[in-house]
Amino acid sequence: MSIQFKKGVSQAIFTIIATLSLSAPVYASATHTVTGNKAVSHTAKVVIRAYRAKANKKRIYTLKSAGHNKYTLKAKYYVHSFSKFTLLRSAKVSGKLYYEVKSPSGYTGWIWSGYLGDPTTYYTKLSAKTFQVKSTATNNFYNHVPGGDYGKGKLTHYGKNYHGKVVTVTGEAKKVYKTHYFRVSYNGKNFGWVYGGALQKPVVTKKVVKKISTYTQPEVDLNAFDKAKYTYVKNVNYFVNAPSSYGIAPNYPHIVSTANTIKHESGEGQTNFTTDMYLTSTNKKSGNFGNAQSLVIDGNTGYVMNEVPGTTTNQGFVVKYNLTKLRQLVKNSKDYSVLRRAISNKLNKKKLTSFQKEALTCMTVGPTFTTGHGQAMALNPKTNKIWFIGKSGSSDETSNIQELNKSTLLPDKQINFKMGQYQNTPMNLTFDRNGNFYAYVKNAASWAPKNSLKLYQGQIASNNTVQMHLVMQGLQYAPGTHAQSIGYNAVNDRLYFVADGSISSVPASKLGKLSVGDVRSENFQSYDANNKKINTREFEGLTFDASGTGYLLSIRGVEIMKATSSNF
Repeated sequence: MSIQFKKGVSQAIFTIIATLSLSAPVYASATHTVTGNKAVSHTAKVVIRAYRAKANKKRIYTLKSAGHNKYTLKAKYYVHSFSKFTLLRSAKVSGKLYYEVKSPSGYTGWIWSGYLGDPTTYYTKLSAKTFQVKSTATNNFYNHVPGGDYGKGKLTHYGKNYHGKVVTVTGEAKKVYKTHYFRVSYNGKNFGWVYGGALQKPVVTKKVVKKISTYTQPEVDLNAFDKAKYTYVKNVNYFVNAPSSYGIAPNYPHIVSTANTIKHESGEGQTNFTTDMYLTSTNKKSGNFGNAQSLVIDGNTGYVMNEVPGTTTNQGFVVKYNLTKLRQLVKNSKDYSVLRRAISNKLNKKKLTSFQKEALTCMTVGPTFTTGHGQAMALNPKTNKIWFIGKSGSSDETSNIQELNKSTLLPDKQINFKMGQYQNTPMNLTFDRNGNFYAYVKNAASWAPKNSLKLYQGQIASNNTVQMHLVMQGLQYAPGTHAQSIGYNAVNDRLYFVADGSISSVPASKLGKLSVGDVRSENFQSYDANNKKINTREFEGLTFDASGTGYLLSIRGVEIMKATSSNF
């Protein structure tokens, strides 16, 4: 044996002796009464987390008889010298539960149960997004998996106070015996860990209310998010402040035959919007058509949702137009107001031309119902269904999204939901070719820039629920004061964010990883009959047909305007 090797062995032996001497301090404790000394029925391993075993007083003991049914605990090892044990027996020592344990190396002793915890496996992939607390659940919430790697855990919330509440899953773990636990949040706040048996899948309820199939989802529709991870693109500032009074169309309220144009003013885009057709704008009791809020184009058919002015119950109605036939009548009559003029002449009991009579057949007025504000109506091209947001509530208020029947022009279905996560439900809507829906808001939160744009993406699931998430990258500058509309062009796969006098767009395929060059913005200028600049007109809706042509809905008076270029 070499001298160096002998020296190494000697140092190792010395280290072991020193360690043993430190690990086994000799002192006697008081005598204890031992009850229930019995074998444990299993040999599960238990884990001592390092942070629980640093104090010198945490030890493994020998349990020795002191006579007259009394026992003494004598310190044998430091707890932090071990990580795993096999349970052998359990006993109450002066009323406290202790276990006799054996380490993988064969060391045995008695340890207080409070230093032990079942081995726990934590998962990175979650098996569920949301759960509902069972109405019969008696389990509470803890800061750690109770009885797991971190021991008993600290009570954070009483489960009985949250029966029926829907919680968001943020973590998942399994203790020995395949017992599942979930870490959850409620209303955006971390609630802690709870036994999986206390939870169930959220139950969607269905009722038929006024012939509308109404589904109510118990869980909030917006997924939890970490605002610290939210970023934004530093796009060029084309923000337009909404005027105190909006501009009106040239010569309005007079009926004119010629088109007018809202022109490009600045920005990367190069389009104007020119009149496609004037729609009726009467505010008479026979039809409140002047407050059009949103536009859907489905092939040859257009749908316009109108809000009835002066009501406090969010009443409105939908008008269906035969666009192809109306455009032909505009061309043949050389009158962009052929429909508006027909309505006016009929109301005033004047004689109608053949073109005007034909124009009236191109218009179907639906019944009045609760539409909400009306500016969030859109076609899902994947299902060919029209949806609209009927109520936009705050985070914990009930909102709803409704499916419109194209024949009756009334809703067939309604899904009630709560936005959650301290976010308000947006008031605009569009769908992409895959059936995903989008909505945007001008930011009001402190964790993102003022006047920035936040975008949400979601889906309407087959089980009649709504699920949504915040796109974790926004724009530093929204297009303007009011988030009037959002549109999707399937031809160029771009999303369009509409404010009064300003439109910005981004490629849908790059959401979350946008660069400054991906953002395209354009400001527009409105003019009067003398071609003088006026305050911007109100931009109510933007939609695209199958060819990718954009159509803008504006009011004062109501008209559909066609984009002169796809470059915007």
